[in-house]
Amino acid sequence: MKIIDHNGRLFGKVSIIDVLVVAVVLVLAVALNVKNNHLSHTSTSVTNLPITYQVQVSGVRGYVADAIRTEDKMFDQDRSSGGTLGKIVDIEVLPSAKMAEFNDGTVDVVPAEDCVNLLLTIQGEGIVSEGRCLLNRIYDLGVNSSRNFYTKYAQFTGTVTDIQVP
Repeated sequence: MKIIDHNGRLFGKVSIIDVLVVAVVLVLAVALNVKNNHLSHTSTSVTNLPITYQVQVSGVRGYVADAIRTEDKMFDQDRSSGGTLGKIVDIEVLPSAKMAEFNDGTVDVVPAEDCVNLLLTIQGEGIVSEGRCLLNRIYDLGVNSSRNFYTKYAQFTGTVTDIQVP
């Protein structure tokens, strides 16, 4: 008995094309299963954790500081499709300072006029996987990363200074 007959059937019963179609469907089913159940950022079995982080905003004008409020939602201008990065839960207003050079050649830190520094505490949700914090499962959050953030009424550049995960 031949393995493939003159009609192109395996053992005279099943077409080779039918076998290839079934093999492709099985490979796609396995790939979909791995994507949805084994990768942490797309898995439906991994629950989101609350992630609290702080953002230092330096040298913003008074009108920008006044436009940032608690309960405002934070977004990233470069990644607007990912949804919110969390909600502002606390705002600390700190005096702003800058380096100044005096006539005698000395340099010192002096208060900056019309500017303040802000320390924003933001509460978001995401997953922690392999030491990485992913807000909304897609936004990679890291300490000392400087990003362009915005709220409903303000836009500013801030640096992530602290991340706390329970």
